[in-house]
Amino acid sequence: MLKDYYNAIESYLMATIDGNFIFLTIVITTSISITYFIVISYIVTQLDTQYFLHHKNPDDVAGKKPLFKSQTSMAHFAVNVVKIIIGICLLMAGLVMLVLPGQGLITMLIGLSLMPFPGKQRLENNILARQSVRYSLNWIRKKANKTPFIFD
Repeated sequence: MLKDYYNAIESYLMATIDGNFIFLTIVITTSISITYFIVISYIVTQLDTQYFLHHKNPDDVAGKKPLFKSQTSMAHFAVNVVKIIIGICLLMAGLVMLVLPGQGLITMLIGLSLMPFPGKQRLENNILARQSVRYSLNWIRKKANKTPFIFD
């Protein structure tokens, strides 16, 4: 019975999946991977070198300017909602990449950095405690001719 089931699945897959489907899958996967690496590299290179340093007051970050003149504007709210949605998507993608190929911890770190929530800094520090994550972040910055991050 089980052998018949496997034979039925095999005949179905052989009839429905052809060379064009496999080629299209490879092209889509490759293009998504390249786009992912470009976007993650851009985000890492645009962060301030002191981004991962602890600050007692988040508003004390040197050079931090408000994005909008009115912090209560609707546009500011919309930008925050978009950042949170992107952060959640990156966090989920990072979790998936822990078991699949990809830079899961770095993706999770960038996703966490976009979301405001209690305990965020402690969670970021747990990820940054790994030497491989620090090395990968600074490797990306070095390839872009940027100064390396300063960690606590």
